[in-house]
Amino acid sequence: MRKFLALSSLAAMALAACSAGGGDTIKLGFIGPLTGDAASYGADTLHGMQIAVDEINAAGGIGGKQIEIIAEDGKCTGADAATAAQKLMNIDKVVAIIGGQCSGETLAAAPIAEMAKVVMISPVSTSPDVTEAGEFIFRNSPSDALKTKAMAKVFAEKNYAKIAIISENTDYATALRDSLVAAVGTDAMVFNETSEPGTKDFRSLMTRLEDAEFDVFVPNGQSDAFIAAAMQQYREAGFTAPAFSQDVADSANLGQIAGEAVEGMELINTSSKLGDTGPDSFAVHFRAKHGEPQSNLSFATLSYDATNLLAKVIGEVGTDGTAVRDAVAKITYEGAAGTFSFDANGDVVGIGYVLKKFEGGKIVELNTVTPD
Repeated sequence: MRKFLALSSLAAMALAACSAGGGDTIKLGFIGPLTGDAASYGADTLHGMQIAVDEINAAGGIGGKQIEIIAEDGKCTGADAATAAQKLMNIDKVVAIIGGQCSGETLAAAPIAEMAKVVMISPVSTSPDVTEAGEFIFRNSPSDALKTKAMAKVFAEKNYAKIAIISENTDYATALRDSLVAAVGTDAMVFNETSEPGTKDFRSLMTRLEDAEFDVFVPNGQSDAFIAAAMQQYREAGFTAPAFSQDVADSANLGQIAGEAVEGMELINTSSKLGDTGPDSFAVHFRAKHGEPQSNLSFATLSYDATNLLAKVIGEVGTDGTAVRDAVAKITYEGAAGTFSFDANGDVVGIGYVLKKFEGGKIVELNTVTPD
């Protein structure tokens, strides 16, 4: 369990009186996939961050200083994210980072952030391993340890006793698979295979799948390109058993590239309607500026909230990394996604799940799911 040092009221007042560094702007970093198969949710989270920054700057910034975003392409890989983190912290001197987005990005950047005492908040990384990533690492998207319990609950309700899964060999997808195995039991996994990132040909696996008796197929990818190829070849092979996936599948882009192959597929995610209430909602602002999300609105909403939360904290305690960490750890924040806080490990408390389905070429919400 992580431990945080509380600021004395005198120290907090002194920090709040300080300007955000010696420059003319307050620099916030971003690490996420801006190119490659995962670029859709990198774009959505960067757009969510930018909307928050534009609103804050229009209102006068933080202590009279404008926020400057410095975005780096983590490419959904640990090596690229580590390089990005080194640049952001050691050269650009950012005061905090939104990211990584992919779990592998966050896990690779975390040790660098710990050494530099720079807070990172991820709106997307859900690997259970992020729980132990460090004292300066937070996320406002729930861990897969909870998501897979929600999936297991749905499977039990639908009598999906035998599960076939093909996972992409990435930190995120592997961790989700392992959590799902823990949630449903090893015996329920009647087909459990892994493919390398970038795999486009699943036909040999589909041939082997013909020998398995299963109730539901889980395409478990890090990118919608992986899920699309798996689903297209699953349908081409003539399988009719239901398909079920996770938040990466909550993607308008997936529907476009996979077409009929994903029709009827269900999935678990945080609600895409987060922030989608009222004419002045975040959802309205997002669509007015960027159109429909490339992936889904929940990623953008959580990025928007993480950015506003950091701005609020920096405005209150200044830019000292330890002070920012302690303030984030204690905060209860009311944002577009609802009211949330963080536990002692930096995991979010207060963000839940919803069951969704591809129906008529669109993603529709069915009902909320509370993990047991």
